[in-house]
Amino acid sequence: MRILKYAIKNIKRNAFLSLSSVLVLSLIIFFINILLLVNYTTDIIIQNINQRLTLSVTLNKWYTNENSEVIDLISWIRSLNSSVLVTYVSPEEAFSTMKERDPELTKLVENPNENPLPASIKIENIWIREYNNLDAVIWKYKSAIVYDEKRFKKKIIDYRAQYDRINSVIKVFNSIKLWIYWIIGFFFFSVFIIIYNIIWNFIFFYRDEIKITKLVGGDNIFIYWPFSVQGFLYTLFSSLLSFVIFLYIIKTVNIYLIDDFPWFVNRFLESNSAYFFYEIAWISLIWLLSWFLSSQKFINKTAAR
Repeated sequence: MRILKYAIKNIKRNAFLSLSSVLVLSLIIFFINILLLVNYTTDIIIQNINQRLTLSVTLNKWYTNENSEVIDLISWIRSLNSSVLVTYVSPEEAFSTMKERDPELTKLVENPNENPLPASIKIENIWIREYNNLDAVIWKYKSAIVYDEKRFKKKIIDYRAQYDRINSVIKVFNSIKLWIYWIIGFFFFSVFIIIYNIIWNFIFFYRDEIKITKLVGGDNIFIYWPFSVQGFLYTLFSSLLSFVIFLYIIKTVNIYLIDDFPWFVNRFLESNSAYFFYEIAWISLIWLLSWFLSSQKFINKTAAR
């Protein structure tokens, strides 16, 4: 209790430095929350890619859903994930679909009884994390499909060309997520540096009292632990302030680029509730550690003079 009272006393005695510390930390926490929102938005975009992108695996001539290789291929793809939708498209169905979409194109076929379109397998709702596994499965059965990288790499009929295009999109979003984590880590490091420098100002401000306390045999725990408690209180105040501002902004601002943005915000808050807790825990730990290390170092340095 004495340590807490002394910590509160320190905050009151240097109110301006305390206020500036709280504001700086609040700003950092606010930007971390913004990055979490961007990261969640990226996840939603990736999820939408999963739902909307469709891969078409074109079978070689004479291959149908009655061939054992095709049956095994479909089974393997379905086993990747329960959400994966696999549909066999016969040559007749493919020709009928093309006829509905572009009747003029089908007129180019000289003999209506001769269907030039091959059978194919349509794959929907494949999760991005499963793309590499999917590619491995299809490579295993590439003798049954159009999978010639040299001849068909640039053609849309080739599965590999489709895979490469989707994979390039995946790499972009994964890079964004990686940079987000790096920036969040940089902000956490900034918290440590800022606190470490703030300590010097406090120690310099209280240097005479620290010397007197040391001379009369004061215990170190009553010298530097109040600074650690100060750090925890700053973290608490800063977190509350930043979260209030963050919640107010995302609750009042409507981004028209996102359908049903209020629902999106509620889902974001629900999905990231654990991350908010971890964020506060990590910042509290950084505060306590930086205050403890820097105060112990500077107190010993000041008292030795």
